[in-house]
Amino acid sequence: MSSTRARATTQVEAGATTDANAGANAGAANDATAKAAVPAVAAVAAPDGGEATSRGLVVVGPGASFGVELLRRFGEEGFALGVVTRSAETLGRIRGELAAQELTVSGLVADVTDAAGLTRAIERVATEIGGLTALVYNAKISIRGAALTVAPATLTETFAVNVTGALAAIQAGVGPLTQRPGATIVLTSTSPRTAPVAGRFTLAVGKSGLTALAEALRPVLAARGVRLRTVLLDGRIAPDGPLRPRDVAEHFWQAYAAPRGDIFRLAPARRDTPVAQLPLEV
Repeated sequence: MSSTRARATTQVEAGATTDANAGANAGAANDATAKAAVPAVAAVAAPDGGEATSRGLVVVGPGASFGVELLRRFGEEGFALGVVTRSAETLGRIRGELAAQELTVSGLVADVTDAAGLTRAIERVATEIGGLTALVYNAKISIRGAALTVAPATLTETFAVNVTGALAAIQAGVGPLTQRPGATIVLTSTSPRTAPVAGRFTLAVGKSGLTALAEALRPVLAARGVRLRTVLLDGRIAPDGPLRPRDVAEHFWQAYAAPRGDIFRLAPARRDTPVAQLPLEV
């Protein structure tokens, strides 16, 4: 992630965090508990001791900012790729952009506020790609409005996508993921904001709700052998930064590949804040 000079903060254990500069040639850690870089995830062993025939990724709501790069990054690791999108146009665009890398994408159109339809779509795409190993929920909606003037109905509308839709996706994915080696759910969120960006009140509330949802579900999913991880993206994603799509995609891969950790934060580095120099460690 050298081009962003972004800072990653990863929750390693309850109550413990580690700051990292995501620039190239990272150096020594300032935390004695941080000792090794994230290992590459190669073959995934099957329960019988053999090797799984395939690993599958489904992204719900791939979006325009980094969805293609996210899929490409997992495709580079040999994952079969699937998406559930809001429109056929988005699905066609993603397929077209990844075709240049000879990556095929299975996909369906579904509304994340329609739990039954979303469940059918996730289950079908998971079957088409040969099984589900990683599920990423990236869908969001942001309707502008200030805290004291936004209509309560608007908050309900956005909450249905930003939080309730995530619950529906998790409930749909847990069946295919259970007993799957490396089974992981990743939610895209932001750090809680007591002072949201102007006009982004409903999005701030929704993302905070999503983080709370993850905390409540994490132990329940762990009991089924499914890891739940949250990626916090605290910066604008654009080709010219401060968070660049390719680097965001790499951060998602590290969040998946990490042997431990719950929360993986990526934010632009502040020049006025000392940052520990160490490998992206989890």
